[in-house]
Amino acid sequence: MSINSGARGFRRAPSLIRNSFDQIKTRYAGFQSRIDSITIPERYKGTILEKWATYWKNLVIDYKEMVIDTGRTMRDRPVRSGVYLSLLASATYAGAKNPSETDFYDQYRRAYNELSLVHPTCQNPVASQHITFLERCHNEGIIRRLSLGVVSFMWLDNYDRGLAIYKAVCPYLQPRYLTFHQRIVDVGFNGKFWTLERKMVDYDINEENL
Repeated sequence: MSINSGARGFRRAPSLIRNSFDQIKTRYAGFQSRIDSITIPERYKGTILEKWATYWKNLVIDYKEMVIDTGRTMRDRPVRSGVYLSLLASATYAGAKNPSETDFYDQYRRAYNELSLVHPTCQNPVASQHITFLERCHNEGIIRRLSLGVVSFMWLDNYDRGLAIYKAVCPYLQPRYLTFHQRIVDVGFNGKFWTLERKMVDYDINEENL
C-alpha cells in the first residue's frame, strides 16, 4: 500500500465513523418509534405491569442517548476514538488470552517431558534447575496464581493451603505486599508464561560440554 492510499484511507476514517453513527442513529430511531407505539391496556394502568413497562422504556431511552452521545464523540474526534477503541480491543484480547493456573501446569509438564528426553549431561543447567525448583515448589503446595485480568502472576506462598499451624494461619505472618515481587516465579501474558518459556531456550544444550 502506498503512502497516498494510506493517507486517503486516514482521511476517509471520519466519514466512515459518521456513516456508522448515522446508521446507528437511524436504527435506534426506528426502535424508539416502535417502543412509543406500544400502549398499555386500560385495565393494567396503575398496576405494577405499567410501572415495569415504564422502567424498561426509560432504560431503553437512556441507552439510546448514551449510544448517540458516544457516536457523536467518535464522529467529532475520530483519532482519539480510534486510540480508545484500539486500547479496548487490546485489553479484551489480553483478557481472553490471560493464561490460567491450568495453563501454567500444562506448560510446565510439556517442559518437564521435553527435558526428561535429554540425557542429564546434555541438559541446560538453567532449564534443569528451574524445572527442579518448580517441581519442589509444587510438591510443597506453595505455588499460587494472582490474576489481574490481562496478566497473571505465579508466586510462592509460605505454606501449603491445607497446613493449619499457627504460622500458616496467623494474618500477621502472611506475605507482605512490599516484598511480593520477590515471590513471583513467572508472569503469564498472551497465552503463555514467559519465564518458563525463557528458561527452556536451548534446554538440550549444555555449554559446559562444548
